[in-house]
Amino acid sequence: MPESRGAIFVAVLIAALVALAIVFPQFGQQDGPIVTEIPRTGTVTTSFSDIQKNDIRNTVREYLLENPTVIVEALEALQARQQQTEQQQSRGALSAHSDRLLNSRQDPSIGNPNASVTVVEFFDYQCPYCKHMAEDLVKLTEEDPDLRIVFKEFPVFGTESTLAARAALAAAKQGKYAEFHVAIMGFRGAPSETAIFRLADQLGLNEERLRKDMQSEEIEAMIQANYQLAQQIGVRGTPAFIIGDELIPGALSPRPCVISLRANAKNPEEKSYSASGCRSGKAELNSSSAMQVS
Repeated sequence: MPESRGAIFVAVLIAALVALAIVFPQFGQQDGPIVTEIPRTGTVTTSFSDIQKNDIRNTVREYLLENPTVIVEALEALQARQQQTEQQQSRGALSAHSDRLLNSRQDPSIGNPNASVTVVEFFDYQCPYCKHMAEDLVKLTEEDPDLRIVFKEFPVFGTESTLAARAALAAAKQGKYAEFHVAIMGFRGAPSETAIFRLADQLGLNEERLRKDMQSEEIEAMIQANYQLAQQIGVRGTPAFIIGDELIPGALSPRPCVISLRANAKNPEEKSYSASGCRSGKAELNSSSAMQVS
């Protein structure tokens, strides 16, 4: 992030130099007129003498020292434009891949399969913020009969995460995904193989079948498909949620998101839904604190 801000600062400074050169061409006129050339192409070009250029540099420097907030305002404006562009691109990507996000039969989900509101979560079993929200998400579907949550296994924290993701998807084949998912999220340490199979036994899963399914090409393909989809829609870390037509990185409060989204569904012309409405209290965590994927 510091490097990108540095690049933005340089860009703004160059723009300021050019702007002042255009607005104040009189600087340095005592050392000679500005030379305007009209090449054969018909394009008009303006050049300055070395002394004139030095005058412009000094003027810009003095102005910025006297008005440093100009740089801050320019950076904020540029960042706002970049965010707007990124949001537009993200919405386009979400629209293009909506079927894979919402309607994949392979993805485990909880809640009403015919719900009018669907929340998609990309997560990792070792992600602390994913753990923090896991139980609340399940409770929300129990309280709201018109809500569905789709889980996208997205193991990015290493071998243990991949093992847990495989086990959870294998548990889904025995009808125990939700129980298995919540239980693994409750692990304090890394989900070791011993702990995973102990949990499987407690839930009454067939261990032999579980082991076989964990190594299947089908489950490997599901995880790889999630990696690919994440890259295509711009998921950079965990947790990441798709709610409505927005991708929301980082931890959030799902309840206000659902309320806002449902209100917007009833009054689509108002377009009241926004990602900012999803964050409140302790759940309002900066996405930079979430696991980032390079």
